[in-house]
Amino acid sequence: MVSKLLLIIFYLLVPAGVLWACRKSKILNKVGPVLTLYIFGVVVANLHIIPEDCYGIQKTLQDVMIPLAIPMMLFGCNFKNFNAGTTVRAFVIGVIATAAMVVGGYLLLADQLGADGPTIGATLSGQYTGGAGNFAAVNMMLGDKGLTGEKFALVSTCNLVVSFFYLMFLMGGGVQMARRIVHGKNIKEYNDSINAEEYTDENPYKDFGKKKSIKQLVKVFVAAALVAVTSLLVSNLFKEGTLMFDVLGGDFSMVALILVLTTISLLLTSFKEVRSWDKSFDAGMYLIYIFCFAMAMLADLSKLDWKMGLWVIIYQTIIVFGSLLLAVLLARPFKVDADSVVITSDTLVNSPICVPMIAATMKNKGAIMVGITNGLAGYAVGNYLGYLIFRLLLVL
Repeated sequence: MVSKLLLIIFYLLVPAGVLWACRKSKILNKVGPVLTLYIFGVVVANLHIIPEDCYGIQKTLQDVMIPLAIPMMLFGCNFKNFNAGTTVRAFVIGVIATAAMVVGGYLLLADQLGADGPTIGATLSGQYTGGAGNFAAVNMMLGDKGLTGEKFALVSTCNLVVSFFYLMFLMGGGVQMARRIVHGKNIKEYNDSINAEEYTDENPYKDFGKKKSIKQLVKVFVAAALVAVTSLLVSNLFKEGTLMFDVLGGDFSMVALILVLTTISLLLTSFKEVRSWDKSFDAGMYLIYIFCFAMAMLADLSKLDWKMGLWVIIYQTIIVFGSLLLAVLLARPFKVDADSVVITSDTLVNSPICVPMIAATMKNKGAIMVGITNGLAGYAVGNYLGYLIFRLLLVL
């Protein structure tokens, strides 16, 4: 009992230690907390120092973190700012381009990706529309068809490598390439009603211990728990032995769980107080860090399919770079400027955290608002798109 309690504390505190290390080390800061957690988790897992009878704790943490993290990450998002025509068109182009490349890449590599191809395509649709939270949520939604610990770690690690090179490409000349293709005037001024610092702070957890923050976090946790419980109750209506199971011809309980979670959370953002919870997103992100570490702890290197990893990287490269090229080509007929298209592609692939970096490369502060707004919208639609892509790839 004591060993299991210590293991739970270990899982809860390791992300905090990694975040601290990333702030102190330039190398780790460039690697990022997610990849650092994966690496550390895989190393610890393959030292075989965790008793096998504790594996159930890892599975429980995975099952709990995502249903709580999704509402938390959406609560503080003010989607009322998502109202500018250019921003909407840039977002639509980005989502269409991503979906097209996921499907196109799958058709090219279906034989190499094997039976996990539809699942990989679905999870990457969530990843490249929303982020790590959507990647994990879509995988959870797919139930027994989702990626296992080793495969999850493999796809996630490959994604981080491809995303890093994509970021370097944009900073090294990708922006100028897009501008030459699109031409036209790039947007310079934009609605400044979104606080960019909320999504780009290097240490967003620095004042979590303050009384005001603790009060807010209690509200966030209670609200997220209520949403999770409600969603779980609804999902039980789709399990085996129910009327919905017979009507749909299968167990869609996990699908219902994630989609109901997302929908209720989005509805709650219509309340001003919910939108004012500025600590909510980062609290949810911390739960994602715990999830990533727990998943990595299940990865046995001796069981990893490194040949599959090569094909996954090729697939991800097609999606990431192909979606950028397609979005740029669609920019002129959709009357969207190059900077809005590129910053949207960046935020969908790398999350709003990287938006200021690319905006600085563009020398265009106005692009920050476009990137962050579309990044938040991506969190909202990623789960829906991921499941739709999964169903589509199954019939192709």
